[in-house]
Amino acid sequence: MIDKPFILNWASLKAFIAAILLALSMPLLAHEGHDHGAPTKPADVNFAPRFELRSEDLELVGVLAGKDLIIYLDRAADNAPIPGAQIEIEGQGIEGVATEMAGGVYQLSAPSLTQAGKYPLTITVQAGEIVDLLSTSLEVGEAAAAVTDAGHPARNWWLYAGTPLLLLAGGLVVRRLRRQPQYGIHSA
Repeated sequence: MIDKPFILNWASLKAFIAAILLALSMPLLAHEGHDHGAPTKPADVNFAPRFELRSEDLELVGVLAGKDLIIYLDRAADNAPIPGAQIEIEGQGIEGVATEMAGGVYQLSAPSLTQAGKYPLTITVQAGEIVDLLSTSLEVGEAAAAVTDAGHPARNWWLYAGTPLLLLAGGLVVRRLRRQPQYGIHSA
């Protein structure tokens, strides 16, 4: 007679663990027609105010970051940054020459641009033999309301905490069964 332990071999242990994991993941599966109520409107994405300019020779992007206007200057032909340029900006409440932060990236303090409104800007770029006069407007919108994390269904935290504990308990049972003496075939 063969005395069989609870778990026959590793293949059955793997099948047992797979069945438990599948059973625990069933509430996470979604299917067609499953309705959680009215669809929620996606949150408005608030990008920093910016402008983009392109001429024959230059590409220029300006981004308002806090109280500073950050300017990225590239060649139009190959999109390579242009270091060592002189960028002068004039507009309502702003006038000055941007200082170079890194290769092709420039900065100008612009605290007057932080208020909501539309600001026309005139930009003069001198980079080596290239001299360009560009005009654009920077539109600064109202500050968006903070997006709350409402609308998420309650999570079954106990399911997420219980899965590792269940696997740990299963591993301890298997270890205990492996340490017990194995009984073979007894002859009569």
